[in-house]
Amino acid sequence: MHLVVDYGGVVVHHGDPHDYLPILGVEPDGLRRVALAYFGFRDGFLQRTEEYLDLLGTLADAPRDACRAYLESRWLDPECPAEHAAVLRELAVDHTLVLFSNGVRPWIETVLADHGVLECFDELVVSSELGRAKPHPRGYVRCLPDSETPVAMVSDEYDEDLLMAETIGMESVWVANEDDSPSREPDYRIDTVGELPTVVRELTP
Repeated sequence: MHLVVDYGGVVVHHGDPHDYLPILGVEPDGLRRVALAYFGFRDGFLQRTEEYLDLLGTLADAPRDACRAYLESRWLDPECPAEHAAVLRELAVDHTLVLFSNGVRPWIETVLADHGVLECFDELVVSSELGRAKPHPRGYVRCLPDSETPVAMVSDEYDEDLLMAETIGMESVWVANEDDSPSREPDYRIDTVGELPTVVRELTP
């Protein structure tokens, strides 16, 4: 089985973005300004973390040490539940895993390595290198295998992630959450990542 796994929401949880704004001394209505720096890196306009910190400092009117503390708390220290890591290690034994993320490669690599799951993935497909964020099809095509192996994508966002996956022939596995309302029924619905191995067994010929 060839599994395409979303990063945020399936591997890690980043929490409410508003919770991190006090680190920068930014009020809640300044979230959009702070997010612009991330979008610049996520979409490939920025190439290095130092460039991100420069732009973040300008947009948030925050000192360098506050920007670095924000980066470390917001992006480099997400929650990675032990159950999620265990599932990834289990699936990696017999299946090909590709991480697909609207994210920044060096930050994602750091987090995955810190939690001992970087080696579970055969490939990382990230928007910071693609120059296109999901649901642009470029990343989905990159995630496809060269063979006729069955492919499924796992995500907690249906319309943002899984709808395009279905369009190009992937099975969709939606991790249900109260913040997402699918516009139509996914192929598979699970309540926790811990249920994923059971679905994979159903999908595997």
